[in-house]
Amino acid sequence: MSVVDLVAAARVLAARLPGLSAQHERDGALDASVVAELASAGLTACLLPPELGGHALAPTAYIEVLATLAQADAATAWVTMTASTSTLLAPYLARAAAERIWATSPALLLAGVFAPTGTVTITGDRATVRGRWQFTSGCRHAAWIAVGAMSPGDGDPASRQHVVALVPAGARGLTIADHWDVMGLRGTGSHDLVLDDVEVPADQIGSVFTAAPWATGPLVRFPLFGLLATGIAACGLGIAAAALDHVAASARTAASGGGALIADVGRLLTRLGAARAHLEASAEAAMAGARRGEVSGVERGRLRLAAWHAASESLEVTRAAFALAGGGAIRAGHPVGRALHDAEVMRSHRMIADKVVATASRAALGLGPVPPDL
Repeated sequence: MSVVDLVAAARVLAARLPGLSAQHERDGALDASVVAELASAGLTACLLPPELGGHALAPTAYIEVLATLAQADAATAWVTMTASTSTLLAPYLARAAAERIWATSPALLLAGVFAPTGTVTITGDRATVRGRWQFTSGCRHAAWIAVGAMSPGDGDPASRQHVVALVPAGARGLTIADHWDVMGLRGTGSHDLVLDDVEVPADQIGSVFTAAPWATGPLVRFPLFGLLATGIAACGLGIAAAALDHVAASARTAASGGGALIADVGRLLTRLGAARAHLEASAEAAMAGARRGEVSGVERGRLRLAAWHAASESLEVTRAAFALAGGGAIRAGHPVGRALHDAEVMRSHRMIADKVVATASRAALGLGPVPPDL
């Protein structure tokens, strides 16, 4: 499936999403037809390696896909983002395990949490996974779950490893704890996941820090965490664009009288456009490095700064749009009020937190070693 096909598929789906946003927020989950269309359109597999039937979509096109979906419905874009970025873990498993998992369908929906809030114990060819993970977006729709965990190694604290485990959603001992009572992105259904001594084959355990990926192509060399941060920021750009759309409609009705509202909207459009252009340029620069064979530390740092900046600007633009929308925006279900709540939750993600700026800035300036999670 080509880039054009995937972007077109996102636009087709986006056309019907505004009518489902209220339902998604009320139900705390996506409509089943939306989940099915994400899979059939190839959007859940847009970052999956071609060796497994995926599309390895370029980051700039990925930004377009997510921003398009988020402008129509933030929850759909967010679940698409978490599902697709979770597939980036596939090349770090044993190849036989990845082929076994994705043999059922390249489009299977994967929910994932990379934070190592569990443990993995490997005995022979079996592994036991236990722990609790917050923010497992789309978990009720998922066929498989990817979770981060700590492996004890040989008992020496220095040998402990941050690994990822892939677990079938129907595994015995897997429980979804309904814990997603939040102000925004309610439709993502990002509940807690509990694994109580769940057994899986040991080859379904991998590490993005110590294992060499077996897949080929530039996207495998693109910074995994940089692409995750880019996806989060792209969702933010779409959310902010949706809020501005609503305010712009009011500005057009006031156009005959001119006034400050039109100028305010124009300034916000410029801010948002500049943030998106910066993100796209930084993503393309990093992808050029990946095509050459290696993304430099400078390119990694600049990408993370651009993602942080785009997410930050998205929230600030949405806040400004809310202020311009008038008193009606405080009412439940108002599109700008919903966008504000969604943007606040988006901006709380640790991948684009303010604490990233210092580390990313050092890398962007070529100062010192670059941490592996940049």
